[in-house]
Parts: sequence; C-alpha cells; structure tokens
Amino acid sequence: MLYWCRRYINCCYFDYILKEMGVLFVMYELFNLKEAIHFGNSSQLLYISSLKFERDWNGMQHSHECTEIFFCLNGKGSFHIGGDTLSVTPYDFIIIAPGMKHAESSTSVSPLEYVVLGLSNLSFLLENETTGFHVGTFKEYASFIPSLLTALITEVNNQPEQYQEVASNLLNLLLLYLKRISNLEISQKKTNSSSVPANQSSAWIKQYLDNNFTKDVNLDVLAEKFYLNKYTIIHNFRKFYGTTPINYRLDRQFKEALFLLETTENTIRQISESLGFSSYNYFTQCFQKRFHMTPTEYRKKYKKEHEFIH
Repeated sequence: MLYWCRRYINCCYFDYILKEMGVLFVMYELFNLKEAIHFGNSSQLLYISSLKFERDWNGMQHSHECTEIFFCLNGKGSFHIGGDTLSVTPYDFIIIAPGMKHAESSTSVSPLEYVVLGLSNLSFLLENETTGFHVGTFKEYASFIPSLLTALITEVNNQPEQYQEVASNLLNLLLLYLKRISNLEISQKKTNSSSVPANQSSAWIKQYLDNNFTKDVNLDVLAEKFYLNKYTIIHNFRKFYGTTPINYRLDRQFKEALFLLETTENTIRQISESLGFSSYNYFTQCFQKRFHMTPTEYRKKYKKEHEFIH
C-alpha cells in the first residue's frame, strides 16, 4: 500500500532561483512515505504541506476523500468552499470534510501562508452538517500550535529514528487542542480501502504539475512517480479537472508566460527557456496558435492597453 505526503521545503536557494525565474507561487513538493503515520484508534496522516504564495493565486476547485485541516500562519487570503467564500487571517483554521469542493486564493499584497494536513479515517462532527466545513481560530495557542506543526513537519521530512511514534503523539496532541478550541467531537472509523482514492491521486498529480510545470513532465514521468498506468492517470485527471495532465501543464506554462510578458522585460527567448519549452521557435508557434498573436505582439498590446488605462 502506497502513501504519499507533501514535503515541506526549507531551502532559500531554491526559493531564490524561482524568484529570479518569476515563477514562485507555491513552496512544496510530493514525496513518498514508506509507511502511513497512524494515530488515535485508526486514523492516518496521508500528507502534510507547508505552502506560501508570493503573488496573486487562484486555485482550482477540487476535493479529497479525506479530511483536511488548514492552519493559516501568515498573510491573508480566501477559501472558496461550495458556494461560500471565507476570508482568512493568521491563526485561523479551517476543517474541510471529505468530498467537499474547495479552492484557495491569495494576493501579492499580503501573501497567504498555511500548513495543511490530510487525515483519513477521521471526521469532525460539525455543528452544521450541511456546510461540510468549520472555521475557527487558534489565537489562544498562537505560540504553541505553530511549534507543534513545525515539529511534525521536521519529523515527517527528516524521518529520524522512531519518527512515526513522535509524529503520532504530535498529531494526537494537536487534535486535542483543536477539540478544546472548537468544542467539536472527533469521530474515528476504520475503512477497508487499500488504495489511494482516484480524486486524491489526481489532486496530487495536479499539485506536482503546479510545482514542476517548467520541467519536462510527461505521462511516463507521472506514471513512474505515482505508480499508476497512463490510462488511469488521464481518465481520472480528466474526470476531476476536465482536461488531461499534459494540457493542464501547458495551461500553467502559458498562464505564467502571460504574467512574465506583462510584468517583466525578459526577452521572449529567456521566457521560453525559463518555462521549459524546447526552443524559442516552438514556444512562439504554440503561443501564436493559442492566442492568435506572437508573444511580442501580445506584450505590445498589453503595454498599449495598460498605458491607455492609466
């Protein structure tokens, strides 16, 4: 049985390189856990992420078959859950029930930073079951809960001796504090599923593409990394996101291309190289096919419209 977890990155050099390329948006990546981290009666930690957005970001609606808990540490942003939009600030936490569609957004003015846990076989008995989420604050424990999260990330990332036992105790302690803060009852139930749900694996693939769209990622790479056959990857990804993984990666590349054309003076060749296109000519051809104008024409058009507005 395979379990995946998103690894916290604490690497200033990596951060710097991405900033120079103009593509920094999320600081995390996926990695494989040899075994799941069990805690409580039957619950498991499926993944943990530390994310920081450094410019405008609007995530895509998605859902998971596990409970997610977001701990907002810095900045401001919004969570779009079902038909509701929730503004979040430091020390807010959000619990999202399995199957609940949601997305996050952030602005460059005050970039959102949070830690998210994905937990299986665990649910919170929400006061209003119809909403599928709960919002609270951990300001009372602002000096303690972030330290717990940091310790948990360190254990999962470094995996020292007996890290699973330490991580399990940290998770139990964290949930006890959440229970105290929110007065929510916690329900743990064991499932018979022995495989990662399709929507969850697709979400991980999407996140991997978000973080690696400038690299040469194809279906063979995804199949090897996620231990899935190519047909399954395409079928499930299209089911949940309405497109194929390769087309999604291309969309991310062009979204970034527009951003760089609008906000930098980088040459077209520099932009094409930073986005991972095989050649300047191929980038120009793909851009023109999609936007019916060359990158140079788009930049001129944008600057003209921008000057007109101001």
